[in-house]
Amino acid sequence: MIRFIGILLIVVLGMISPAGAAESSAKLLILFPKLNAAYDRVYAEIVAGVNSHDGVLSRTLTLTESTGKEEIQQQIDADDIDAVIALGHSSYDIAQQFSDQLPVIHGGMIMTPKGQSGISLAGSPAKFFSYLEIIAPTVKRVFTVYSEENSGWLIQLAREEAKKYDIALIALAATDIRDAAHRFRDILQQARGPSDGIWLLLDKVLPDQTILPIVLEAAWKRNVVLFSNNPSHTRRGALFALFPDHYQMGYSLAELGLQQIGRRQAVLLPLSSLKVSVNERTASHLGLRYSSDQREHFDIIYPLK
Repeated sequence: MIRFIGILLIVVLGMISPAGAAESSAKLLILFPKLNAAYDRVYAEIVAGVNSHDGVLSRTLTLTESTGKEEIQQQIDADDIDAVIALGHSSYDIAQQFSDQLPVIHGGMIMTPKGQSGISLAGSPAKFFSYLEIIAPTVKRVFTVYSEENSGWLIQLAREEAKKYDIALIALAATDIRDAAHRFRDILQQARGPSDGIWLLLDKVLPDQTILPIVLEAAWKRNVVLFSNNPSHTRRGALFALFPDHYQMGYSLAELGLQQIGRRQAVLLPLSSLKVSVNERTASHLGLRYSSDQREHFDIIYPLK
């Protein structure tokens, strides 16, 4: 019965790729670090999402400073593990030591294509443009700044998705934080009115603390749509943000783990398991109104009431 339900769910829901549906339950070992209460809650939600997938059985191992390769290997052998899910940056290096013997799937971190499989915290361009069409249908041109090393792969996906929505994507590459600041100045000289949008990526080259106040002020004055990967930006005045749905992320990690069993080709995906926050004060300023049906699909609405 578990096997049947697992296969049925994969086919019907089509999460990630129906072609990769598993033919039987798999045993997954989930590694995550012991950090603090906030991270503990996040990892608990992801683990619960993994366990919601009927195609897997999971074991967990909390990593501490004393956790070594031998302890992990013992659990892999004892539980006859088929694949490892490693959560967070702290789990990355130690999990990679097992990639020669079984699939290792990374999650809960920003990733770049380096031959490892996983789901990056960088939000899916397809999701962003889909929500943009709903929340700010006036936007026909989107500006963003990125570094090729960190987000080049994501921008490639974004260019293809933008075409589907008839949106001109103007992505300016930056080599470092200083260069990124110059690129934002260029953007702010061009962006005018609600037909223009600015997308703040999850990219280490972006100087968030210094750039965000400037971009927020300019976007408000010029009626430009600002959106991001960070819900705190929405609280401060961005129109909307997409941020991780940790439970659904866990399900997707389990599905990717199933797909990678018996394969050697690395797969890196952007995060499609996302929630949405919207700032209605900013929307009103931009002349945008949302129906009660639309509002019911927003996970957080600012200002909070």
